[in-house]
Amino acid sequence: MDQIAQSYDKNIDRRITKIIAARKRGKCFLCFNDDSSILIERDLIFEFELSKNMIISQTFLQDILFREELVNAKKAGLTFATYALRTEKQVCLKLKDLGFGDLIIQNVIEFLKDFNYLSDEVFTENFIKAKINRKYYGYLRLKRELSEKGINDQIINSYLSQLYTKDIALETARKSAERKLRSISFREEKKKKVQVRDHLFRQGFSMEMIQVILKELF
Repeated sequence: MDQIAQSYDKNIDRRITKIIAARKRGKCFLCFNDDSSILIERDLIFEFELSKNMIISQTFLQDILFREELVNAKKAGLTFATYALRTEKQVCLKLKDLGFGDLIIQNVIEFLKDFNYLSDEVFTENFIKAKINRKYYGYLRLKRELSEKGINDQIINSYLSQLYTKDIALETARKSAERKLRSISFREEKKKKVQVRDHLFRQGFSMEMIQVILKELF
């Protein structure tokens, strides 16, 4: 996040002496008669109709600074949310780590949702599909990891019921067990069974389903 110079006395109005383009793309310096300055988005010059010799009150300056911080937060949130699918909780934590306050974060979340860059429903659907097809996760592990990522139970249960039927879960457990067996083919038969059982348990399958798979394979 850009650090905005705030060494000014908040009780004194200021006059703009210069507006200078900065090296950083899309930014410019707003210079005041007390030799202080702030770095802001060029678009804010037009949004606030700023011009040389304009008198800036403390309240007006705070509004400009808030908008500058919000622009920076939206850029950071957008970059983070579009690099990979994210949950609302993940975006909030990222922005908090970058030093943005709660009000700014709330505005960014609303912005991302309004433009369909952030959706816990879309994240949940894609997460379940990916973990079933690539990692062979069980129901319990899917539910636990989605919950840890901040997805609420209603969304989790809804998508699991749609995408993870009993037949799909059984086939996923079978594939997971077969993959594990291939990796431990050199083991003794008794040890294979124990390792497959423990593997399926870590993957999040129920004991009932694990017993079904073990009977099939051993």
